[in-house]
Amino acid sequence: MHVIAGLIVFLTECRGACFLKEKKLNAEGNQRFGPPGFRCNKVRGNTVSDLSTRIQSMHRRDVQVAWAFVAGLWFSIIFVAVATWDLAPSATARVVLLIGGAAILILNTAAIMAMLKHYREDRDFMYGLDIKFLDAARAQKGL
Repeated sequence: MHVIAGLIVFLTECRGACFLKEKKLNAEGNQRFGPPGFRCNKVRGNTVSDLSTRIQSMHRRDVQVAWAFVAGLWFSIIFVAVATWDLAPSATARVVLLIGGAAILILNTAAIMAMLKHYREDRDFMYGLDIKFLDAARAQKGL
């Protein structure tokens, strides 16, 4: 259980660290250069293309994290099945456990795939709104 909690914390921190590497914008949508106290009103490139780049970056990270969770689920279910194979009291119990494990794997994988399809369809709206609020929070903090 501690391993899963640690993995969630690690992935959350990685997402936050990756987001901080993105280009910083001030409240007007202009790019900032230099330390947090330094303000520059230079706009480099089109802010629409910058927003599109940020959306693509966030979407790509979310897809990677989702597939990492799917891979972790498959690995853990298969590991548990192999490690506990001899503990099942009968062949019938093993078959029931295998069917249950396969159902969990198939249904959760299908759910993640459906979620990613939905993210892909509404990507601009969902991530655009997220970026808008993240930028507003940064502007309010004065970063």
